[in-house]
Amino acid sequence: MFKKLVLTVAMIVSMAFVAQDSFAADTKCGASAKDPDAECGKGTVCILAMDPPVCKPPLEKGKPCKRDKVCVSNKCEKPAGADKGICS
Repeated sequence: MFKKLVLTVAMIVSMAFVAQDSFAADTKCGASAKDPDAECGKGTVCILAMDPPVCKPPLEKGKPCKRDKVCVSNKCEKPAGADKGICS
């Protein structure tokens, strides 16, 4: 009985650490207006349309964007006068 309790607690604690690592994987970015991608690693870009901005791979069609660079297609269509657009 005691062994099952210890095993259950150990599993819960280890799952908590794994979950924490997966949530911590998003790197905050955009501190530099000149180069918002400076904090991002290879293959990722700073998604300024997210709050807070984080590093992610380029976005698929239909996702919100602020810059052409963050879209797989390199095209962020913004309506006239709008701050955010949609990847096309």
